[in-house]
Amino acid sequence: MAQAPDPRPVERPELRVIRPEDRAPLADASLSPPVRVEHTEQSTGSAAGVEQRERVVTDQAGLAHSERTVHDVAGEQQLGLARATQLIWLVFGIVEGLIGLRVLLKLIGANPANAFATFIYNAAGFFVGPFFTLTGSPAAGGMVLEIPSLLAMLIYALLGWVIVRIARVLWPMFSRSTTSSTSTYDRYRS
Repeated sequence: MAQAPDPRPVERPELRVIRPEDRAPLADASLSPPVRVEHTEQSTGSAAGVEQRERVVTDQAGLAHSERTVHDVAGEQQLGLARATQLIWLVFGIVEGLIGLRVLLKLIGANPANAFATFIYNAAGFFVGPFFTLTGSPAAGGMVLEIPSLLAMLIYALLGWVIVRIARVLWPMFSRSTTSSTSTYDRYRS
């Protein structure tokens, strides 16, 4: 059973407020940009790997500019792990498909001189090669049940499963976060 992440903040929020009286007066007020009335920043993080930053700037005219950034480190790691797992299963799925086609073609007694059959036999032969002398293959009237190919399919499926399990353990140690989401809006105070 998975344990729910701890929602408590890891670090204390830091707030900074800049008021007009704290700012130095400008020489020519007509050429200066609007004076900021208030500027606040807040930053929090949680044990679940979510970092949030919010910045609000309100100018003299009452326009509030707010920018909030949420960075989900754990979510990014899970997304990277899912992509790596899909790639691993794709590679092993292609190998399994080639070997499965070989078994089917041998079972129905396909013509080995046919270009397609030759391609499948050669491509799958590379992966089945280590298992050829393991057991015999019963044959009847040109049809062959390749037991070594079936064993190879089983071994490659187990190998793929083990690699995916190892990746789930090692991936969080080596992954880096790369993205975040930011939302920005401007509004007038009422």
